[in-house]
Amino acid sequence: MEGRLIRDLDSIDREILKMLVENGRATLSEMAEEVGLSASGVRRRIKVLEEKEVVQGYTAVVNPEKMGYGVVAFLSIDVRSGEAGRVAGALTRCKGVCEVHKTTGDHCLIAKMRAENRVQISEFVEDRVSTYQGVKDVNITMAIETYKEELLTT
Repeated sequence: MEGRLIRDLDSIDREILKMLVENGRATLSEMAEEVGLSASGVRRRIKVLEEKEVVQGYTAVVNPEKMGYGVVAFLSIDVRSGEAGRVAGALTRCKGVCEVHKTTGDHCLIAKMRAENRVQISEFVEDRVSTYQGVKDVNITMAIETYKEELLTT
């Protein structure tokens, strides 16, 4: 969506996005009634939002704890200069890794991961992450309680 930011969207687009985020199963008719357009008008706007990559997909939000992934950890990873992209690419393919970010500050990469228990996280770091070429150091920060965890809302 090069060049087009959310602030460039009109109030109807914003309302449609809000409805999609809050209830991705809302019907076109329900959304149309809410925003004062026809169902086909809402469909056209959603298609444009998809084409412009404002809407990147539709998915179910699954409770990770119910799926056995109740432990959350943040991995602060020091990598050698020029290795961040390769290490980040490897991390994105690992089961349990939810997010990977290149950062400023003391650590080059931060990854959020979920696991069944602390042992799995420790083994993942020791047996995998620490062995990646270019990784100098890994610090693990365990979350003890989560107050908010959700996708971006409008």
